[in-house]
Amino acid sequence: MRWIRRLFREGDPDREPGRDAPGGILPAEEAEKIGTEHDLLAGYEAALERNTQAARSEERGDVEGAIHLYETSVAEEFVGAHPYERLAALHENRRNYAGALRVTETFVSLARSGRLPRGSQRSADRKLPEFEARAERYRRLLEG
Repeated sequence: MRWIRRLFREGDPDREPGRDAPGGILPAEEAEKIGTEHDLLAGYEAALERNTQAARSEERGDVEGAIHLYETSVAEEFVGAHPYERLAALHENRRNYAGALRVTETFVSLARSGRLPRGSQRSADRKLPEFEARAERYRRLLEG
């Protein structure tokens, strides 16, 4: 994790913690999270590989395996929308609207929290209206 800190502090490992890097690469509050339990990008590469495996499981027809892998990503608050979208769709295909709603609301909550890294937050903000509409549709399906 030190290399990430150095990268975003432009190679100055002696820079005072919490100070922005020259040029404002990362705000201080984001730079301070790197490598801590509050770092939502910790384990990103492993989670990305897990999501790739889930997609491959779907392609092979192993829906249960895909659901298990996507559920893990959702439980770990993966910063991208893909596992939430796919898992909600898999639940919807099985007419498990409660499961689809749970996953969709999890993404909505995460997106609204403002805890995501800057790029992920922008992406989540763009996806938020779509997820809110999906959640409303699942609610109607559960009522009806």
